[in-house]
Amino acid sequence: MVSQIRGWCLVLVSLLAWVPAAWAQPGAAGRSLEIDFIDVMGGAATLIVTPDRESILIDSGWPGLEDRDPQRIVHALKDLAGCDHLDHLVTTHWHTDHFGGVAGLTRRIRIDHFWDRGLPEDGDPRLDFPDGPKPGDPLGQAYRAASQGKRKALKAGDTLPLKGLTALVLASGGMVIDPVQRFGRSGELPLNPLCGEAPPDQAPDRSDNARSLALLFTLGRFQFFDAGDLTWNVEKKLVCPVDLIGKVDLYQVTHHGMDISNHPTLVRTIAPTVSIMNNGPRKGGAAATVKLLRSIPTIEAAYQLHRNVATRPEDNTEPALIANKDPAGGQIIRVFVDPDGSSFTVQMGEDGPKRRFASR
Repeated sequence: MVSQIRGWCLVLVSLLAWVPAAWAQPGAAGRSLEIDFIDVMGGAATLIVTPDRESILIDSGWPGLEDRDPQRIVHALKDLAGCDHLDHLVTTHWHTDHFGGVAGLTRRIRIDHFWDRGLPEDGDPRLDFPDGPKPGDPLGQAYRAASQGKRKALKAGDTLPLKGLTALVLASGGMVIDPVQRFGRSGELPLNPLCGEAPPDQAPDRSDNARSLALLFTLGRFQFFDAGDLTWNVEKKLVCPVDLIGKVDLYQVTHHGMDISNHPTLVRTIAPTVSIMNNGPRKGGAAATVKLLRSIPTIEAAYQLHRNVATRPEDNTEPALIANKDPAGGQIIRVFVDPDGSSFTVQMGEDGPKRRFASR
């Protein structure tokens, strides 16, 4: 009997010694999905770090300025997220404020995979490149040099090869995902009743904005939608006549909050819980877009990286939801999604106030 008691005591001691060690080594199932909206002053740079610690950067900000934007990105990646390299760089389209920071980034960190909407030399006859990048363009040369042998063009319907997080390409090169590919052949397609009241199309957008990648990220019940600088007419194709997106929890306000984007039918259809606008002090943040976001009953908080100093205070969101009061900027907005996707927390700055939201 005594020996049996001693045996159980040894088992108990072993368990007590093991439990703290297990708690000190959390697996992917216990980690949050992190999304950082980095202030690149009216450009775009959104960093996603999965529970498995895969890192995805959507767009890389502006070039020059003593590598201001690459430095801000690397700070978020290394110092805040604790990553020593970048697994995936996604470039939504070929405008300077979205891919200009690549050269500065590659001087500072290793980038393993490059994803974009295609380059002219890919020879895809369905694509055009109104804004380049032309072969002699220094930014285009820098991107091609950095991505050589490591890049792939994304088409509507593709997915990024991630573990535990789904990243579906809904639009690329002006084309949207096929409804059958999105929902399968069984059952009826989800026709959108809001399309009957959709405002008319605008003149065709001949710029690269209309050719932006649009991605939908899913973790459990949580969904995040980022469409780069996609514009009005193609946005409408994503929700009319068939709703190809569905409801989302987090919406990166398209095109820095400009009103040639953010089609009202799209925003009403996706009905986000939280919106985050990556505007600058004098870029984006259109009064009409702010008014639209205020009109969406599901939106519990509409964040902005900057106050638009060119519009009235009342044409901006609530002051408490603006990350940068100083036009010089630098403050980010952070999002932490529970491992099961059931809820998420938005934090102002690196150590500012937090607010929690339930996912749908």
